[in-house]
Formats: sequence, C-alpha cells, structure tokens
Amino acid sequence: MSADGRRDAALATGSSGATRFTADGVDFAVRCPEVPRQLPPPPPVFVNRSRELDLLTKRLRSVSGRNRAPIVVFSGLAGVGKSAIALAWAHRYRELFPDGQLYADLAAYRRPGGVEMTEVLASFLRALGVREEFIPHEYAERVVLFRSRTRGRKVLVMLDNSDAAAQVRPVIPGSPDSAVLVTSRRRLGGLVMDGADFVDLSPLTVADGTSLVRTILPEKPDPADEKAIDALAELCGGLPIALCIAGARLAERRSWTVTRLVRYLSDDRLGRLSVEGDGAVGRVFDAAYEDLPEPVRLLYRRIGLLPGIEFELGAVAAVAALTPVEADELIGTLAGSSLLEELGDDRFRLHELVRLHAKKMAERDDSAVDRERATRGFVDWYLLGAAAADHEVLGEGRWRLARLPVERWPVRFDSASALRWLERERTNLLAVVRTAWQAEWYEPVWQLCEALWALYHSHKNYADWLAAHQLGRAAAQRCGNRQAEVRMCNQGARAHIEQGNFAAAAELLESASKIAAGDARSEAVLAESFGLLHREEGRYAEAERMLRRARDLNRTIGSVRGVALQSYQLGDVLVRAGRIDDGLEELTGALTAAGEIGDELTAARVRITLGRAYGELRRDRDAIHVLDEAVEITRRRGQPVKEAQALEVLARIAHRDKDEERFRISAGRLARLYEEAGSPRGAAVRDWLDGGPGLAGTE
Repeated sequence: MSADGRRDAALATGSSGATRFTADGVDFAVRCPEVPRQLPPPPPVFVNRSRELDLLTKRLRSVSGRNRAPIVVFSGLAGVGKSAIALAWAHRYRELFPDGQLYADLAAYRRPGGVEMTEVLASFLRALGVREEFIPHEYAERVVLFRSRTRGRKVLVMLDNSDAAAQVRPVIPGSPDSAVLVTSRRRLGGLVMDGADFVDLSPLTVADGTSLVRTILPEKPDPADEKAIDALAELCGGLPIALCIAGARLAERRSWTVTRLVRYLSDDRLGRLSVEGDGAVGRVFDAAYEDLPEPVRLLYRRIGLLPGIEFELGAVAAVAALTPVEADELIGTLAGSSLLEELGDDRFRLHELVRLHAKKMAERDDSAVDRERATRGFVDWYLLGAAAADHEVLGEGRWRLARLPVERWPVRFDSASALRWLERERTNLLAVVRTAWQAEWYEPVWQLCEALWALYHSHKNYADWLAAHQLGRAAAQRCGNRQAEVRMCNQGARAHIEQGNFAAAAELLESASKIAAGDARSEAVLAESFGLLHREEGRYAEAERMLRRARDLNRTIGSVRGVALQSYQLGDVLVRAGRIDDGLEELTGALTAAGEIGDELTAARVRITLGRAYGELRRDRDAIHVLDEAVEITRRRGQPVKEAQALEVLARIAHRDKDEERFRISAGRLARLYEEAGSPRGAAVRDWLDGGPGLAGTE
C-alpha cells in the first residue's frame, strides 16, 4: 500500500457494529450481523409491580458517572413473577438496546456439576455474529471475546434462574450503555462488588392479587363475589402463576362464580399436593387439572414426562402417542388454561411449578408401564430427529453404525436448518441420553451419541460432548457392541484433542485400540485420530506414520473418501514438518482424489494448504492460482471461514511481492469476512490496511 493510501485509509464504526473501510480510494463495506432478538414473549397478564418497575427504570436509564453496565437482580419464590417483571420491562424499553437483546434460561444449561457458562457464552457469541470457527475453546477467552464484541454497543442481557454470582459476571457486556437483568431464588449478594441493585419480590398482596384476578376475569364480577375475590387471592398465596390458572378456570367455566371456585379450592376432598411446600397453591393446580377433559389430562401428564423445560409440538405428539394434528388440537386447551405457555413456531414451555405438578400427576394416575411407554416414545423421536439432522449435515457418505429410518422424520432439513434444530434441542438431547441410560435402553444411548457428532463437532459443546460420550461408551459396553464402543471412544477423544487434553485423548484411543484389533474400519478411524493427536502435539513423525496407516486401511476397505482425507491430512503434516516437497506430492494426490469423488470442499481445503506450501517455496504464481480457485469455490459454497484462510495467504504473498492491487483487494475482502464472522483476526487485518506492522516478517 502506498504512503498516500495509508493516509487515506479510514475506519468508522457505529454503535451497531457497522464498519466501513476505505483504502486507496476503494470502499469496503462490512455488513452488520443480524441483531439478536432472543427475549421470550412478554407476560400476557401483568399488573401491580409499578414500584419495582419504576426502580428498574430509574437504575437502568441512569447514565451519569457510569463506567460499566448496570445489573439488577430479582429474587424471590418460584412462581412469584420474577421473570414476568423482567420481561415486561425488557419489552417495554427494548428500544434502549438497539444492538440486541440476549436471553438465557440457565435451567437449560444446568448440569450435575453446575451451570455450563462456557456454553452460554458460545450461544451469545453466535447470536452476536461470531462464526463457530472463531469462538475460542477456552472459557476465559470466550469471556474476553464477549466483552470485546459488546464494547461500544447497547445490549440487554437477561439471565433467568441464576443461582450464583459467578454465572452473571462473564456475561456483563463491555459497554456502560448495556444492562443485565437477572432472576434468581437467591439474592446473589456476591454481585454487590459488581455494582448490582437488588429487588426482592414478595408474593402479591391481597389487594394486588385481587387486581390481577379482576384483570383476568372475562367480565365484571357479581357484587356478591367481591369478598370471594379476596379469598381467591389468599388461596393462591399471592403467586401470579396460581392466580392466572385460577382466573383461566373462571374464564372457561362461565357458569362458575368466584365464590364457587373458592369453595371448590377449599374443599378437603381435593388432594393436598404440595408444590414448593405450599399446599394451597398445589390445590389450585389440582383443581385446574381435575377440570380438564380426560384426553387433555392425559396429555398434561405426558408432557410432564418430557426431559426439558421447552419442547416442540412433535415431542408432545411423540410422548402422548398422538399425531401432530391431534396433539395440536388438545394442547390449545392447556394454553387456554394458563397451564402451558406458547412460544410460537409450534414451540411450548411449562412453568417450573406446573411441570412439577404434571409429573406428579403422571406418577399418581398412570401405571409404570404407561409412563415407560410414553418415555420410550420421546426417546425414539429425539433419536430419529438427531439422526435425520446428522445425515443432512454430514451427508450419506459418513460411516454410521446405526441404521435408522431417517426418511420417516417429518421435517425436511437442509444443512443449516438441521444444525439449528440440533442446537435448539441441545439440552433436551443430552437429557434424552441420560433418560435412556437410566431406563437401561443402552442401544439408543450410543446411537444418539453417534448422531450428535454433527452438533458437537460443529458447535463445540465440549461439556455435553464428553458427558454424553461417557454414557455412550458405557452403553456400548453393556450392549457388547465393540464397534460402537470404539466409535464412542474415538468421538470422545476428538473432543479432548480439540481442548488440548492430549493425555486424556491418548488414553481413550489406546483403550479403543485394544478392542478394535482385526476390524479394519475401526482401526482406520483410530489411526486417523492418533495422527491428528500427534500433529497437535507437534510429533510429526508419529503423525505421518499413523496417517499413512489410516490411508492404507481405507484403501483396503475401499473408502475413496477416506483415502482423499488422509492424503490431505498427511500432506498438511509434512508441510508443517518442513518437508514441503513431500507434502506437495501428497497434496497433489489428495486434490486428484477429491476431484474424482466430486468433493469440492475437501478440494478447496487441499488448495489452501497447497497455496501455503507453494508460498514457502516462493512459487508464487502456482500459489496464487490454487488460492484463487479456493477463494472462488469457498465463496460460491458459502464457506466464509475457508475463504478467509485462502485470502489471508494471498494477502501475505501479495504484500511480500509488493503487488499493491492484489493486496488491497484480498485484504479488503478479508477484513469484511472477519468482521462479519466475528473473528479477532479482524483487528490485525485492519492494521494491515492502515499500513501497520501486522505483516512484519513477510518481506
């Protein structure tokens, strides 16, 4: 870049993250990522929290002297309305946060060892436009990237069901114009040091509860019911969830007076089921349940068996042995009774207390055999969905042990929608793995793990990945399926390799090798993983030996795709080891093999490595030729990360050759891609365009 060009280079960034570069008179516009709008719908009925809302508004809208994002914590009993008040405020003032609203229910991320905040951070980073390949593996690095990504922006973060201050700190945005809302049963006093404000929500007073009931009632109550409305508010313990359910019953039973409902709820003939220790509230749920038609009661009990707090219509149909049309007809009654929340797109949610009640009703009214049959229904449904998604993401050429009728899955996936489904159902899928394990259905356990490779390898959910595969390996052992056990060990080892836990990876691979002897397919898979392990350890001779073995085994079993991949990996190892001529020979063979099977993306990956190797040899014309081809393929196939890898090599070669035009075009496109993908490398490329020292060492 010329001196004049360096002086003309400019960078402008708006609050929404929009960026434009001008270099040597050429404008490079960076498209902003889609603004995240993750908040659940606002509460349908909300009254009588004006004091708390005013306090929240005063705190969050105050800007004087602020040097960090404000935090407000709502604490109180389950069902007291913590989420409702936070959502009501968030929707009312969302225009204050034009750069997005991020939401996570930490109950969905809670595991036996605690909440997986690493995964929450990954979810938020994806929503903020960071591509999976640029999300760091390490927790601390994700925290830093999140704060960097939110710096200078106005973002609202809402965390539901937190139980520790340490869960809040990593997702405090890096801008004082942002804000954090937290709901918890605990006060989370540790956040005092972070400048948090605390709002303790008590149950509604009788007067406020009465006002809420009046809001819900379909028409003005009879004067004779005035005292009964107060009694109803008392019976519901001031909990909005119970008041809404009671009000919904009155709306449905138009012939009932409030007095009759109070008398009914007070009747000792009703079961005194305790929900959160409150028998009166339990009776409200009991009464709502008893008043449902029997088919809807059955559906309610079945939904209580589902593994997660959110679910879609297909899961409801599966657990209740209904068609989706039948389930849709019945589920509307539950929503109308305030026993179920509709989230849109045929997706639903049970309140925590309602879910507990539904499960207790199933234990009371259904036989163990019926509950087991229903549970197996949703296990098989989730397994088929995961397998269908895996087939779409990874293609039919992947070696799979499980042969499942994926053509029966009712949803037509493409690769992108399949990954979205897997990510949306991620928590449920891990819960299904655990459910199947506890029920001693070992075959579905390892089959689910095999199918979840598409999710875990793409989205790097390491905690879930390792937890699932630990059960998957044990399940395969119980089945006596040696190939499945090898696969579980191998897939688990790949997680350890990516995290840098090389000893743990080696232990799993060594264990699998002992039972894989004589099975060429299993031995080939393990040899490849050993090769990748040794490559990451920098043990290139051992990596070469294992990858050659993997390739020979793939030749034996006739896997052309395996031969192409191992040739590519082998060439990459040889180039890293400094044996560039040998590496070029392997890479050229890999390129030919990938072309023979029509694997265009693998061919593009080979070309990128070839470009690096040619660049090392100063064969710049050859390097530019293969890299230009890689850019064209990856751009056409929508692979911006791979395109960026090719462009970065091109930019370095152009800079070294003082080819200003090629450098300007390559680096400009690269800057845009990195900005769109959320890569930390974007700052380095901006420095290149500004004529900074980022390309030192390429002369």
